[in-house]
Amino acid sequence: MAVADNSYSRFVQIAKIILPLLALALLSTLFLFSRSIDPEDAIPFVEGDIESIAENQRIATPRFNGVTTDGDKVTVTAAFATPDPSNSSRLTIEAAQARIEGLDGGAVNVTANRAIYEGEEESLVLHGQVEIETSTGYTLLSDELRTSLAQTELLSPGPVTGTGAGGVLTAGRMELLTRDGTQLLVFNQGVKLVYQPGN
Repeated sequence: MAVADNSYSRFVQIAKIILPLLALALLSTLFLFSRSIDPEDAIPFVEGDIESIAENQRIATPRFNGVTTDGDKVTVTAAFATPDPSNSSRLTIEAAQARIEGLDGGAVNVTANRAIYEGEEESLVLHGQVEIETSTGYTLLSDELRTSLAQTELLSPGPVTGTGAGGVLTAGRMELLTRDGTQLLVFNQGVKLVYQPGN
């Protein structure tokens, strides 16, 4: 028994020396034969100016949903939304799309290059090639369109051109209102309709 105990003790003592040396040898070979990493070969996680991205924070594909006091459903989507650094409730929206669905089944779709959303006023001002399409068959163009997201209201303060009601329509001003659950499209200030029987 004493011989066996001696052999085992000797084996343990030798293992305590040899095993750490083997581990050290393995680690040293890893460092000796490892290839240095070239930062230029790193995976480009972000392309472009990182400082510009950090300064100009944007929200990709934002979506806003709500219901007006008139009961109409409002949906606003966009490609990007950028918060205003001086006013956290204001957003600049690019490639804006808005849809208003009325209780009477009517709907209005609006697209624009840009828009400004005012959170405190719950309003949206659309600029640049604003196109309005209604479920009643009107397709209209304007330079600016103002809409309230709190109540159903669209206002084009400037000239409007387009087609609808069987002809070509021009007006100095256009407004969408809701009366007793029905959407009304009102044109005024020099309204002109050129009737085209073919349409």
